[in-house]
Amino acid sequence: MTRETNTKFVGRLMDQASAGPLMQAFVLEALRDYSARMLATETPPGAESGFISWAAWQACADSLARELKNREVAQ
Repeated sequence: MTRETNTKFVGRLMDQASAGPLMQAFVLEALRDYSARMLATETPPGAESGFISWAAWQACADSLARELKNREVAQ
């Protein structure tokens, strides 16, 4: 059996979860919460020597936080 891509996995969660539309709210809230916690966390010791740099991880968190905020404003 082939493993789903991340895109297909998230799409399936958003469109076909047994929890219905509540799963969409849960996923969006999880994204918002995680990005906010990442941005509020100082760089831990040794974080820049990992597989993914802390700066890159925080840049993703910042980009996601801005996208979510822009989505709120547009609604």
